[in-house]
Amino acid sequence: MVSAYDSLQQQEPLSDNASSPLMKAHIVNQNDIFYKKGRLLAEERYREVWEINSLADDNDCAVVISEQGSVIGNMNVQLRREGMPLKSETFFGKEHWRPYFTASTSNIADISSLAISDNLRTKIRRPTMMMLILGVQSLGRLLGINHFVAIQHEFLIRILKKSLHLPFFRNNIITAPLGDIPDDRYWNRGKPPRIYYLNANNRQVIDTCCSFFCYLNVAGIQTSFLPRLKQDNLPYAAFKKNWHRDKEQVAIPESIH
Repeated sequence: MVSAYDSLQQQEPLSDNASSPLMKAHIVNQNDIFYKKGRLLAEERYREVWEINSLADDNDCAVVISEQGSVIGNMNVQLRREGMPLKSETFFGKEHWRPYFTASTSNIADISSLAISDNLRTKIRRPTMMMLILGVQSLGRLLGINHFVAIQHEFLIRILKKSLHLPFFRNNIITAPLGDIPDDRYWNRGKPPRIYYLNANNRQVIDTCCSFFCYLNVAGIQTSFLPRLKQDNLPYAAFKKNWHRDKEQVAIPESIH
């Protein structure tokens, strides 16, 4: 994940111009043209910030934000499958989450390659991050993902928690990578990245994402969410039942943050 710290630190009032450009969240698989456009943005930003010339791409889908046809934000998602561990397991051990929660093969995923355009206007940097998070939450609902895993530096997680009220919590048992790590600036900082989790069905996450929708609407930002993943027909009644069930889940105890 890159450039998010600056994106959230730099703020200015949003324009009340009713004709503000439309921001679109494309929720796509690896074969979609916008997946490829999002990857180009991520590769550019990682090269500039972390001097990484090539990003490994073992992801399955992405949330890509565009404005007026230009891609301004990207986040990739890798799904866990039987016999195919997550990238985070390569660096932090198989099923590194077991001390904190249980997860089936299919309801946990890695998020990575967070990138926001360096040319983005200051006033829509935070809304772009909100759109990415909303897109990831929607993707989680679509695919039945309960927990997301992020390999990230503490400074960005601190900003996401303080500025956007997202309750990421850290694995305090595994404090450093267990295997070989890439030879680049992302991994070779003074403090290496750690492993963090986000419960997509946590009450605070749901309430925070609802507040994002309200904020974008009140701020006069036109938005559109475009899921293009294959999905079964889901009746609203079934969706609502799952929604209530998820909101009844107990929040993550502060002691393991």
